[in-house]
Amino acid sequence: MDDMAKATGDEALAHSASVYSNGMIELHAAGNEVVAFQLVFQADRVERGLDLRASDLRGPATLAADDVFEFFLAHYLSTTDGSYGWFPPGTAGVLPWEGKLWPDPLIPFKDPWTTPAAAVAAPFAIDPARQRNQAVWVDVFIPKGTRAGWYEGQIDCLREGRPFQEIPIRIEVFPFDLPDESHADAWGELYRETGVMFDSGVKFKEHPEADWPIYRRYQQLAHAHRLLATQRQGMGPVPRTPAGRPADRPDDQWGEDWSLFTPYVAPVLDGTLFTESAGYRGPRAGAGPTFFPAPFVETFYGADSLRAHLEKHKGRIDPELLETWARNAAAFWREVRRQGWEDRRFFAYLLDEVDSARDGEGGAKIPMDEITRFHAAMRSIQAALDAGTGGRRRIHLLWTSHADATRWLGTPADLTPFISWWAPNGHALQTDFFPRAAATPGHTVWFYHSGHPAVGNHGINQLGIDLRLWGLLCARYAIDGFFVWSLMSFPERWDAEGFIPYNHPGYREGENRWGNGTLLYPGSRLTAVGAARAIEGPIPSYRLKALRRGLQDAEYAWLARRAGRGEATDGLLRGLIPAAFSEAPRPRWWRPRPHGLWSRRPEDYAAARLQLARLIQEGADPAD
Repeated sequence: MDDMAKATGDEALAHSASVYSNGMIELHAAGNEVVAFQLVFQADRVERGLDLRASDLRGPATLAADDVFEFFLAHYLSTTDGSYGWFPPGTAGVLPWEGKLWPDPLIPFKDPWTTPAAAVAAPFAIDPARQRNQAVWVDVFIPKGTRAGWYEGQIDCLREGRPFQEIPIRIEVFPFDLPDESHADAWGELYRETGVMFDSGVKFKEHPEADWPIYRRYQQLAHAHRLLATQRQGMGPVPRTPAGRPADRPDDQWGEDWSLFTPYVAPVLDGTLFTESAGYRGPRAGAGPTFFPAPFVETFYGADSLRAHLEKHKGRIDPELLETWARNAAAFWREVRRQGWEDRRFFAYLLDEVDSARDGEGGAKIPMDEITRFHAAMRSIQAALDAGTGGRRRIHLLWTSHADATRWLGTPADLTPFISWWAPNGHALQTDFFPRAAATPGHTVWFYHSGHPAVGNHGINQLGIDLRLWGLLCARYAIDGFFVWSLMSFPERWDAEGFIPYNHPGYREGENRWGNGTLLYPGSRLTAVGAARAIEGPIPSYRLKALRRGLQDAEYAWLARRAGRGEATDGLLRGLIPAAFSEAPRPRWWRPRPHGLWSRRPEDYAAARLQLARLIQEGADPAD
């Protein structure tokens, strides 16, 4: 099966023609890319001792199996509500969940963090009393600089160590590499008590020496999927106050002691965390991100919190708080200059969705006069940040909202005079405004989740196409990137005995966007779901893999445009995604949402990627 398909625990299956034909797996990849496929075992009786073994790939060079292949066992789970809040069930990208087992956590066959790699998920068993199907996800990493041409090998299916089926595999390696630098930003936050502490068991600010070996692995796994993962502000690396305490509160003054910040951020920004010497193996080795959050702690969440603050301080942001933020911006920029990070883009996530109704599209709207006050408050915050960095825009206030920013243009509530880092949700991204904003020097435009018909859903019970779209949408609409509000947060704390996070994806019980808040899973409790041992670090999910696929697709589009094939690239993307964001049909909260207008055929995406590869090669300068 291809990497967009999902096999539930009991359904009848068909081969994916885009990866399997004539009894052979056939893949295509650039250097510095990870491609993937799935093998699904089916059993009518209990089967034990199942495993896979890959050969080296031989062609213009030899690619060692241990360097190329990584196997993951899919863990299946169920839910009582995967409706995404939309009815009737099964509309708008949501696939049936009642009585179904869906795969999401991906448990590695071997521990990626130990040498030699210890067995974790293999050998494995299938019990048809629970499920008839068992998927195995296979990542295939093609290192940068791999010689172009066809490579061949095979994968052996084993039972109790003996082969019972051989599957030939051939891979075409293109004569180009995907770039190390990402041209579609992807950022997500990690939570602590309901997230990373499942693995570390300690708070970073209290025991950084114990937490860092775990936290760094989360960042490495995210980097391998072209994402930047950081701990939620105040929960991870922070400066210290003049008194030496971790500056983890919004009104804390930062001193000149960065010993709880810089040693842990520098390896990320300079890329040394993503090198073999740091235990990293994968794409984009040695490359750091081009953007990073400044360590300001989120202060206002939703309209109510900002409203209460303004009422307390005579309709404005507390002047003392603004002065603190200006001083902190100055202290941060001094450290940036000391470390030579001036070429990075920095933003401050101080407010979240303060100017949009929090109770859905049918909820009460915020009055215009109050919106104007809220935006004046935002303007004063950005002015304080600018004042701290010498009057120049060095730290951008991040704006997030469900609201349509274009309706305020030319009014006292206009955001354009001072906002330069935009992040509307999918439905609020106006395609006649935000691509132009993204093209403005010094501006960044992201989006975040919403759902059909504007963007793909981020839940479990849908095909991989939905999250693959996120990277493709950046290329299709010339948007800078997206953010994931939570990469890992569960409804129970790390110290809840007996809680099995793999069976409860999502930040709260009863969440109908099944998987919302969780794209990574901890490795510490894998024995609770049958693994041979736990892992001291994270494991990925189907949805994280889908995000990676779309982000890699965006790099194909970037390379094709750079090769002078922009018009053909644009036409290809428009054909694949006729409309999204504000161009999509406008849903009404009281009616079932329609499907997005993009293709729902996985083979169309595979074909589009091959077309982009041809454009890159046809348009490339022979001198390059």
